[in-house]
Amino acid sequence: MSETPKLIPIQETHSSTCGCGEASDERLTLDVRPIPHRLRHPAVLGAVSSLGVGEGFDLVAPHVPTPLLNQIDQLPMTVKHTLLEAEDGFARVEIIRVA
Repeated sequence: MSETPKLIPIQETHSSTCGCGEASDERLTLDVRPIPHRLRHPAVLGAVSSLGVGEGFDLVAPHVPTPLLNQIDQLPMTVKHTLLEAEDGFARVEIIRVA
């Protein structure tokens, strides 16, 4: 492989669930816009599936991801999603696992 791989842009902070004892109020953000289209849904579904109860992140997408949110609603957990921002070419959705 001769090309440098493109990294998926996720910003993560420590949380008390890692065992280090450090806590932070900073939010996680998953910006899927640079992720190839065919990998976006699997990447987000994997991220949502890895959440513990009470954990969440902001999803940044190129549009309101209605089909993806419908897929999230089909997961065997309760997830709340709230549209925070939407404009042409940009949407931000808060995703939180509640049960």
